[in-house]
Amino acid sequence: MTENTENPSAATPAVTTEIRVAIEQLVVEHHWLLDHGHADRLYTLYAEDAVSVGPLGTMNGRDAIKAWGKRRITQDAGTVRHFSGGTRLAWNDGVLTGTTYYTTFRSTQEDPLRPASVGEFREEYVQVDGEWRIRRREIVPVFGGENAAAHARRLAEGNR
Repeated sequence: MTENTENPSAATPAVTTEIRVAIEQLVVEHHWLLDHGHADRLYTLYAEDAVSVGPLGTMNGRDAIKAWGKRRITQDAGTVRHFSGGTRLAWNDGVLTGTTYYTTFRSTQEDPLRPASVGEFREEYVQVDGEWRIRRREIVPVFGGENAAAHARRLAEGNR
């Protein structure tokens, strides 16, 4: 057990190596599916009551994420690659939370070698039938937020 730094009298479970590996694999799988044309399968990484918040708006529930993924695979957004790392995991009030830094590159940028967006994924995780799933994902662009918002608008309008 480790101690909760906000309330030292409240013991919380440790973030074990097994938990860390499972969560990092979950995040990597999310990027791989999105970057390789399989956004229609992203919903499988989320809990039923999941919420995703970001430049694309808010999606409430696994069904909304599934519907978005089905639309996404029909859109030509060019080549996109997400790179992530520096995942920090912690228990907060009994909920496993994580912050992962990301960098996104898009072939549709004027200079595709320049990041389109750099930011954080702020997530909450839950176990469903023994498997870790995303319960909440907040996409927080730190640099390039205007690029991410413009990209979301172009896709909504059917453009690259």
